[in-house]
Amino acid sequence: MQKVNLQFLNLLKASLKDQTYEGEEIGFNDLIYIYKLSEIHHVVPMIYNAVYSQDFFQKQEDGFKAMFKSMAFKLIFSQIQRTSRFLELYKKLREENVKFLVFKGIIFRNMYNNPDDRMSADEDIVVCAEDYDRVKEILTGEGLEFIDKGEECAYFCSNTGLCIEVSKSLFSEDSKAYGHLNDLFDDIFEKSIEIDVDGVAISTLSHQQHLIYIVFHNMKHFLTGGFGIRQVADFFKYIESYGEFIDWEMFWSDLKKLNYDTFALNLIDISLKYLGFDDSKVVYPDEHYRFEDLKKSGKYYINSDALISDILDAGVFGASTMDRKHTALMTLDAVEDNSSGNRFKAVFPSVDYLKGRYTYLQKYPVLLPVAWIQRIFSYMKKNENNSSSYINTMELGKQRIALLKEYKIIK
Repeated sequence: MQKVNLQFLNLLKASLKDQTYEGEEIGFNDLIYIYKLSEIHHVVPMIYNAVYSQDFFQKQEDGFKAMFKSMAFKLIFSQIQRTSRFLELYKKLREENVKFLVFKGIIFRNMYNNPDDRMSADEDIVVCAEDYDRVKEILTGEGLEFIDKGEECAYFCSNTGLCIEVSKSLFSEDSKAYGHLNDLFDDIFEKSIEIDVDGVAISTLSHQQHLIYIVFHNMKHFLTGGFGIRQVADFFKYIESYGEFIDWEMFWSDLKKLNYDTFALNLIDISLKYLGFDDSKVVYPDEHYRFEDLKKSGKYYINSDALISDILDAGVFGASTMDRKHTALMTLDAVEDNSSGNRFKAVFPSVDYLKGRYTYLQKYPVLLPVAWIQRIFSYMKKNENNSSSYINTMELGKQRIALLKEYKIIK
């Protein structure tokens, strides 16, 4: 691992543990790189909290320090606004007796020492099918803009930037790669719990279901463009906060059935190596209580070097580069067909894949060739100064398929 990446992880670890960074001095060029990395992974406030009091940071150019501080405070303030507005709307939906659960977002932020440092681009709720249309009536009545996203929808508040994503299931029912994951969540309303957030009782998934959802959600993004280091932090913070409520034998059994246990164990390896994870509440497979004992058993493949490299490169949900985003069709196809990935599908996706972006396909699927042409021209325009972009996408796609094989997700 590059030295600067390790410095970034050490700063993040200090922030997550609410401790002082005790690593070596970081030079100006590396600080600029770390700032950019913190933007990609949506952890600017966390990194700023760890670095601002350091002597080496105080020696830097005033303009850079002011920019870093301004961005961190701007993001924190906007998060406070979004959180406040969401809690208002949450109470409104409850008053209207809408049956829904909140997951991710505000629930995860509540686990952090400084909740508003952990940003959420949106808030997610899952609604009973019979209340789906009522949510639209209530939220648009509160001044939010309705955004149709196909299987799910979203509501945007222009005053605060809050976006609420609303769905009837945790994963797309139509997806061959992960639609079946919903089978483990068919009783989420019956098993739901409440968590206090700023004095408001928020209904959410049970701890058992929420933890396994985190693994599934990270896996979903790993199958497409990838996911960022903040998603790893959410995973281990959830264990630290609620591990005592987890039926670990069931947890590992559910993951093993889907070949996700190796992936989860390597997330833990990263958390222990780089982020200061306290795993005292974990019971590992085969009733191991120490991670080192599990590794020595030789029953599981634990080597997170390739995974942490992919995570650092990916950013939040694999959005660091367009090339990475375009690998999604190759990796999804490799999982769905258990093959090496189909290059044709990467260039000419299905209606289901494109109907969210090209909404006319929802009513007129016969226009799929038109959407293909639009997509190709759009891609060429974005990459007009990079003739090797297609090759880069294909090579990256093959590398990411190799990762899926390394972590036993496909054979």
